[in-house]
This record gives sequence, C-alpha cells and structure tokens, in this order.
Amino acid sequence: MCGIFGVTDDRNASRLAFIGLFTLQHRGQESAGIVADDGSRLVPYSAMGLVNEIFSKDVLDSLAGHAAIGHIRYSTAGSSDIKNAQPLFFNSALGPLAVAHNGNLTNAARLRADLQRSGAIFQSTADSEIIVHLMARRRGRTLEDTIARNLPLLEGSYSFLFMTPGGMIAVRDPNGFRPLVLGRLGRSHLFSSETCAIDVVGGKTIREIEPGEMVVVRKGAVRSRRFSRPAPLTRCIFEQVYFARPDSVVAGRTVQLTRNEIGAMLAREMKGVKADIVSGVPDSGTAYALGFAGASGIPYQAVFMRNHYTGRSFIQPDQTLREFTAQLKLAPIGGVIEGKSIILIDDSLVRGTTSRKIIASLKRAGARNVHMAIASPAIVSPCYYGIDTPTKEELIANDLTPERIRAYIGADGLHYLSLGSLITACGGGTDRGFCSGCFTGRYPAGRNVKRAK
Repeated sequence: MCGIFGVTDDRNASRLAFIGLFTLQHRGQESAGIVADDGSRLVPYSAMGLVNEIFSKDVLDSLAGHAAIGHIRYSTAGSSDIKNAQPLFFNSALGPLAVAHNGNLTNAARLRADLQRSGAIFQSTADSEIIVHLMARRRGRTLEDTIARNLPLLEGSYSFLFMTPGGMIAVRDPNGFRPLVLGRLGRSHLFSSETCAIDVVGGKTIREIEPGEMVVVRKGAVRSRRFSRPAPLTRCIFEQVYFARPDSVVAGRTVQLTRNEIGAMLAREMKGVKADIVSGVPDSGTAYALGFAGASGIPYQAVFMRNHYTGRSFIQPDQTLREFTAQLKLAPIGGVIEGKSIILIDDSLVRGTTSRKIIASLKRAGARNVHMAIASPAIVSPCYYGIDTPTKEELIANDLTPERIRAYIGADGLHYLSLGSLITACGGGTDRGFCSGCFTGRYPAGRNVKRAK
C-alpha cells in the first residue's frame, strides 16, 4: 500500500505534490519522491525517509515545472532500498518517462523472468518497473496506446500515474483494488490515492477513476478511455478498516463515519458484554470505540496516551520495528484504568504480539479485566494485492482457535466483527464490491495469487 499524487498545469506543481504527499504520509513511511515536468524534461528527486525530511526548500526549488507526480512507499514487493523509491524515472526509447505505482502485481515474478530472458535489465527489484519493460517491447501508435496495450498483461492490483514532458496519464486496474481519485484546482487537474490530499491542497474531488479506465491530461484537456472492460468490483476493504485517513471519502462516505458505524455494529454483536468503559487502540481504534460507545451506552474513555512521533506500527517494514514502534507510541493512563473493566477495540489482529503487549500494559496499570474487540473478522490468509500481511503460517488466526488466541493475548474476552457486518458498514449491498480474501482465503476469480517479490 503506497500513496500517489499528481498535479498538472500549475507553476507550484512540486510544492502542491509535496503537500499532497505529506497528507498521504500515513500510507507509507519508507521513502518518498517527486518528479517535476518543466515542459521539455523531467526532473526527479527521491530519498529514504519521511516527506518533510526529504523535501527542503532547496530541493523543492530545484523541482521547477508546471506538472509533477509524487509517491510515498510502503514496500510489499521489492526490498526497502533507495533503488526502489518512486516515482521510477527512465530515459527510454519512448522519451523521458516517470511512473508511480500503488498496488502489487501478482504475476510479477513470471513477467520479470520472461523479460530478463529476452534481455531486459532491471534497475530495481520493485514490481512497478515491469510495465516499463513491457512497453519498450510492445509499442502502440502513441504512448497512451502503448500503455493500454500492455496493462492487460498485468495481474493483481495497480493504480498508476505516468508522466512525460507535457502529459500525465492515470490508470486503475479493472477490479478497482487500489483507490485513485480525480480532482480540480482552478485549471489544474489532480490525481490522488485519497480525497483528503485533494482537500488539503485546496482542490475539489470530481470522482473516482473507474476500474479499467485511463485518464489522459495533455495541454489542459482531459480525455478518458478504457483499456479494459471493468471486472467485478473488488475494492480493498482494508482501506476503510485501517489505511485511509478518517477525513477521506471511500465508497461514497467519509471514513470516520464508516468506522463509527463499524463500532456500532460491534456493540450490537456484543450486546451481552458488560464493562465500565470502552476505548480504542490509538489512533485507528478511536473511531470504532466512539461508535461502540454511542450504540451501547458504555462511556468512552481514552486509556492510552499516544506518542505521535513514532509512525504507524502496521506499516513498518519488519516485525521487530512493528513491536518496538507499538511499545514506544502507547503509554497507559493509570488513573482512568485502575479497577476498571475495559472493552478495548483495535482495527485488526494479525500476529497477536502487539495486542498481547497492549493488554499486559493495561493490566499492569490496574485494569480489572480487558475484553478485546476487533473491528474486522479474523485474518486467516495473506493479502496479495498490496498489503504486507505475513505468510499464512505467521497469521495467528490461521493456526489458533479464537479461544486460544484470547488466552495468548491475555484478554478476558475476544470478539471479531462478522464479515457481513463489516461489509454492510462499509457500504456493501447485494453487490458487495469488496475484496475480503484476507478474511476468507477466497480471492477474486481468475487471479494468480502467488506473491510477487
């Protein structure tokens, strides 16, 4: 899961891209990059680290131009290394080309091997580079024809931004796994992984890019074409559970309201559970806890003080960093915990190690008992479409029953939200429209689900 942002026709394009990436920082914390277009050439800059650490005033001054694309990275295919930082930049036979990608190509290993056998030399280990090598071998009449000709060879999830001098192209995979939205700011067109970044730069969201759609912006004009018929919509349900910012709009509703409704669904499913207070694991659990409190009548109370300088533990690149980040960022508030029966809500339970540490810290602070409530079903299978969940063997719910998980994490009770309630709260109806493979082990039909590396 990464974040991408694009700006056309604005003399402050790179600065707007910087603001957009800063707003999307929650989607990735390993590296960031911007490529600017001055009309005749592309100027790239990327580095490891956070957006505000990378882009000084001098760096932004060097990225002059009237268009820009940016990327923040959370690795799911390819190592955490500067060579995999995006946007990727090429001086190719197609001319200068920059590419930013959010998603995961499930047939990347096979495509990469085929391309290398035919002489391709890769600059990175990221799956995102594959599309450029395909384009070099299978040409169309124009750049957009070339892109459209090669996208159907890709399997898995992708939202791409392509930029050449004077033009920008946005595409979204036929299933719509990964989000991508179109916005306007004056005469500028904006592309973003989430609506919140468009809002923050002062723009207005127009619509989502449709699954299987290509949007071309050149000389201020916008054109849309299809490179594929849309497949059954299977947007990632984890966007609403965890990744998206609460002020973003996903599936037609603000994420904060969706999470409040998920919390209310939890309260209905746990109607017989008694407690003194309900709380959430900051920050993603807070909205669920507020929804739970409103529906149950159990008062909401913050039980942790969060250190906001530690980043998001879920998207750290290895488990040691995840656990260390989780320990650093949460400190129990002893005065409100002692002697209390607590319902504690978190967005998900993956390996169980973080939940175990959190519950132990509450009990050390004097909690009488802790009932753990999870705002999603048990994760029993990996994600192959852009979320760095562990292998099936490492997932605690794949190996242990709910009762054994409860005992392992040290909770006095454990409840997972049902899949039906989650889909309903996220806006699903008869056409559910979500990928829930991590909860069910059933992936969208016709997909090769071998993890790309």
